[in-house]
Amino acid sequence: MILRGRTRPHGGAGADMQGDAVRGAHIAVFNVPMHGHVLPTLAVVGELVERGHRVSYAVTADFADQVRAAGGEPVLYEVPPSGEASEDMTHMVTEVLGLNMLALSQLEPQFAHDRPDLVLYDVYAWMGPLLAARWGVPVVQLAPTHLPYEGLVQEFFGVDEISQIPGHSELAAAVAEFGVPGGVHALTLAPPRTIAFFPRTFQRRPETVRGRDAHGVGPAISDRSFQGSWQAPKGGRPVVYVSLGSQFNRRPEFYRSCRDAFDGMGWHVVMSVGAEVAERGIGPLPQGFEVHASVPQLDVLAASSVFVTHGGMGSAMEAFALGVPVVAVPQMAEQRVNATCIAELGLGLYLPPEQADSASLREAVLTAADDQSIAAAVAALRREIMEAGGASAAADVVEKTLTEAPSVSF
Repeated sequence: MILRGRTRPHGGAGADMQGDAVRGAHIAVFNVPMHGHVLPTLAVVGELVERGHRVSYAVTADFADQVRAAGGEPVLYEVPPSGEASEDMTHMVTEVLGLNMLALSQLEPQFAHDRPDLVLYDVYAWMGPLLAARWGVPVVQLAPTHLPYEGLVQEFFGVDEISQIPGHSELAAAVAEFGVPGGVHALTLAPPRTIAFFPRTFQRRPETVRGRDAHGVGPAISDRSFQGSWQAPKGGRPVVYVSLGSQFNRRPEFYRSCRDAFDGMGWHVVMSVGAEVAERGIGPLPQGFEVHASVPQLDVLAASSVFVTHGGMGSAMEAFALGVPVVAVPQMAEQRVNATCIAELGLGLYLPPEQADSASLREAVLTAADDQSIAAAVAALRREIMEAGGASAAADVVEKTLTEAPSVSF
């Protein structure tokens, strides 16, 4: 992974591009309707709009208000409602492929008379580079998770080759139809330029990431007032925050284990458990416990001493950006890879779900809070995140791409 320096644009309006100045470009963002994929991009949208660009954002209606709050223009597509996401990433990718095909047919006519100058696309939003190839415009991939490394296909999907994932042939046919150079391999494993929302240190096996212009900008964090606000209670007690994210959170027994684990510690406990568990409840709550369907995560993390998390990349990076150690209890393969990195880098503890009983949870949280080596590792990564540049660095990459190749597809 190559970390690049940053330059600021000279500003101005219109579509003129002179030297390093990129003025008033139309940038299209393509994403899948998943919180962990949309949230990291919103600060970049805001930064690009602040610099004078127009940003169209292709996503479902569930995220339209968030896109507008960031300054973007939602371009909506519809997909059938889905139940709980599958923990099997092979199944998940197959579902996402179907989503892409549905979105593609809806989005192409919406952009027919408003083609962008550049496309930004999430790692699973293949409709973005497909359309970019047809339009002949440059692309930059947005990576909320690890860049392809030696062993990723096996660790993420449990197969030997990417071609073994169901739906691969359908994607290959779309790649051929839209004329994407390099085929499926270039589309999925080796895009020409990537913005990664984490620093290089956290990349799994970074020495095996080859052949790409990648920029590890760290988490791009911006205003999240649309999520509401939260304040720590008075009294100064340590706060432990518990969340399994937005996809795999139907785990009432896990939350009960957390309740039993932290009862009597003298800490304040905040749990974000999802709408279904919040409605049903997890039984009687001791004093000093809060249980919510969702919370303003940045507010809670800012007051937390330890974060008990599923280990999603976005949540982990937000914790480390705020200097909070974690106890990772992963729910699926991608999160297990993150939990492995957390343990190897000494940023917290990896607690497999089957071992996350109340005694183990309590011990892990107390260890994460008190271990000075963990505190030092978190502080070091926090410094790296601050130096990586976040949304500003990401916007610099976008503008550099516009200047270098205003009308060249990959």
